[in-house]
Amino acid sequence: MEKRASKTAYFLNRALGYLALIGRNVRLPDGAGVWVLVADAERAPWEVAELLIATYPGVDSNRLPFIALLTDFDVEEFENELRTRAPPPEEVAVAVAAAAGEEEEVDGEPVIVPETTR
Repeated sequence: MEKRASKTAYFLNRALGYLALIGRNVRLPDGAGVWVLVADAERAPWEVAELLIATYPGVDSNRLPFIALLTDFDVEEFENELRTRAPPPEEVAVAVAAAAGEEEEVDGEPVIVPETTR
């Protein structure tokens, strides 16, 4: 079941590492993590970042990417961007390494290429 914003507000997704201004009745993006309402829309993004420093000490809000998702189309575009940036699944990474001639085997099992994009 899709979830929608009950009002225009700032939402934080710690798993994805994004702060988003999401419009009223706009669908919350699918994917990893949970979108948590953190501030009303009356504040500026930099004010919300200051609030996050005080309430979420583990979040580096000065480096947190910000996005405005004011329509369902914006959400679809954001989800497509996340999909294109996501690292390939482990099976695909092994197949790509094998095709490139980098295949290594230990005890007859393929080596999984670790995520190297972060």
